[in-house]
Amino acid sequence: MYFRSDMAAEAHDRFMREYSKDHKGEPDGIEYAERRVRGIDISTVRILDGNGEKLLGRPVGTYVTVFLGKVKKASADRADKAAEVISDILAQLGAGRSVLVAGLGNAKITADSVGPVAASHVIATHHIKDAELRKKSGLGDVSVLIPGVLAQSGIDCAALIRAAVAETSASAVIVIDALAAHSPGTLCGTVQITDTGIRPGSGVGNDRGELSRKTLGVKVIAVGVPTVIDAAALLPDGCGGDAADSLRGLYVCPKDCGEASEEIGRLIGHAVDRLCHPSLSFSDMEYI
Repeated sequence: MYFRSDMAAEAHDRFMREYSKDHKGEPDGIEYAERRVRGIDISTVRILDGNGEKLLGRPVGTYVTVFLGKVKKASADRADKAAEVISDILAQLGAGRSVLVAGLGNAKITADSVGPVAASHVIATHHIKDAELRKKSGLGDVSVLIPGVLAQSGIDCAALIRAAVAETSASAVIVIDALAAHSPGTLCGTVQITDTGIRPGSGVGNDRGELSRKTLGVKVIAVGVPTVIDAAALLPDGCGGDAADSLRGLYVCPKDCGEASEEIGRLIGHAVDRLCHPSLSFSDMEYI
């Protein structure tokens, strides 16, 4: 039984388990690669055309998954390396140093807090109007928005982000949000980065509309951390029927989700700072 996942790597793995029974290699429209950088495993799924879209159920684009493991147990050195890896991927996907960073989610809900946490660690510099001073200081042009959720502001986050893009003239938007996973092994231990944008809330059936180049007019890079899973997906293989039906739609998170969200959020925030403010050390980031 399959349960929805926001993770392209999971969708690819599930598809290939069936496809590889009768075929060799990747199907037309999909490219897949694995690599290891600074001791961290990374997988990349590229959906190239409409056939790839149909097979994996995701838009054309690049989906990079960084496998962090238990971040709370990681040394400071490993956390810094992970931040550098994520920063490099953001650069490769075209984020640049003039960005609007939007931390989506509800900071008061553990499993939905990673976006606001990450954004709180990003150093905003857009208010420094002296562009030459920013350049000499090695600082980018960064704006930060934590729009909250509809019930808090009464305004859809997409509308707030569109207004902020117009106000700041950012060349790209980095959207950070919590995701839903299909496999317990990916929860609170992976980060997905994609150049296709995001549909906030879609993972838990509360779709608030698409955030992408099409809707915002600039490049949108989505950074997501899977923090919840449909409880029915935790049942043993072959266990369905009434048990699965009673659990389906009940989303759960690991007991250490709060700690993981804090640590991964901080790491993502530092990755954005590394991208936009390369003159700052990680200790500078912590101090500021």
